[in-house]
Amino acid sequence: GISDLLDSLEKQPVAGIGSRRLTQTLATTGIATALYSRQTWPLLEQGVDEAEGGNGALLLALADSLNGRSEDGSYDNSMAANTAINCADSKQRFTADQTQDKLPQFRSASKIFGDYLGWGLMGCTDWPVAGAWETPDVSAPGAAPILVIGNTGDPATPYEGAKAMTNALGEGVGVQMTYEGQGHGAYNSGNPCVQRAVGGYLLEGKVPAAGTVCR
Repeated sequence: GISDLLDSLEKQPVAGIGSRRLTQTLATTGIATALYSRQTWPLLEQGVDEAEGGNGALLLALADSLNGRSEDGSYDNSMAANTAINCADSKQRFTADQTQDKLPQFRSASKIFGDYLGWGLMGCTDWPVAGAWETPDVSAPGAAPILVIGNTGDPATPYEGAKAMTNALGEGVGVQMTYEGQGHGAYNSGNPCVQRAVGGYLLEGKVPAAGTVCR
């Protein structure tokens, strides 16, 4: 299975593209990339099958896509920008020991992505600029209703976060709507129910009823 593949790659990377090899981290990145859209699920299955057979080219190409790597070996600034923004937002700076202490919680939550995301806690370690918040306040008392849409099958943004954001915005402000679908995001899914609701909210100021579900 995937866990066995990742364990194997930690010990011995396999052939990738040219002289580059597929490591455990790059394989995990490739798997994550393929989960973003239902249309790429077949690539996930193919990439894992090929990597198990010693050919890591497809998972490596998927990882390159998420990392912003071009065929000529150059990278766009998406990852650098993401890091800069996250580190400007967050005050937390984890040491290696603090991160290792938290790894069991990550592993318990996900056997596949636990270590991958757990070590990500050190993404701002030694960043030269201090972050702004420990726990940012997003409450908006007196604001007009703010529509928050959660996708139950979003691989990158947990559905539970939509409810947490709705509650944090405050009663009468946060309005949660649910999309029972797959992929990252809801509006870009093409679901007519979601698009009608968002169009009505943004263009006409119509706020869907709290708890509305689109399928």
